[in-house]
Amino acid sequence: MPPREPLAETPDIDDPDGAGLSPTTPADEADELAQAEARAEAARARALQLRQLAEATDAGGESTTAAASDPARKPRHPGRTALAVLAALACICASLAATGYLLANHRDVVQQRQRTAEFATAARKSILLMLNINATTARADVQRFVDETTGQFKAGILLSAEDFVKAVEDSKANSKGTVQAVAVQSMTTDSAIVLIAAKTELSKPGGAKPESKNVRIVVDVDRDGEQLKVSRVEFVQ
Repeated sequence: MPPREPLAETPDIDDPDGAGLSPTTPADEADELAQAEARAEAARARALQLRQLAEATDAGGESTTAAASDPARKPRHPGRTALAVLAALACICASLAATGYLLANHRDVVQQRQRTAEFATAARKSILLMLNINATTARADVQRFVDETTGQFKAGILLSAEDFVKAVEDSKANSKGTVQAVAVQSMTTDSAIVLIAAKTELSKPGGAKPESKNVRIVVDVDRDGEQLKVSRVEFVQ
């Protein structure tokens, strides 16, 4: 398995404070590309100027035919145009290489951002399913969560699912959860560790005030075929 890439925390869209992060915006990316293209265009213009200057210098030397027979006249240096063209080509190649590097780096950043969003979305969806269990629909609610899991974690849930459903139905309690923030802590192409901050409310029969609790959850997300599924859930202090 390739090493995980450490990522700066990326807040969920439900987090109004933004967790103090300043992610790159599409406008910033467009500005970087515009700057790279401008540098390439400047290099081309400079190359054209050098070539024109060299050609003008050679033409000036050739027009003074009378001076050519003068022994005191300094000989014209050959190959000036060729040298100027080579210098211009070197400038262009360097500029294009820098532009290619920026474009490749931009592509990598975009792909990483897409993977980050996919893993964060998968973790958020699964945790919402886990935290929202209604006594009247407990069996279907638990099944929806099971469908978003994989591996040994899924096997463990299936072993205890029937007892859990019966306990919820007997208690007639309803659990409601909201996700407040999501951050991808580390990531590879096919897996990620996601941190989630959430709030749960447990409502019991009798009209009592719901019990609220803030929770922090570590979620492992793995690629299972064409889907991203949860392979571990851990509540932390």
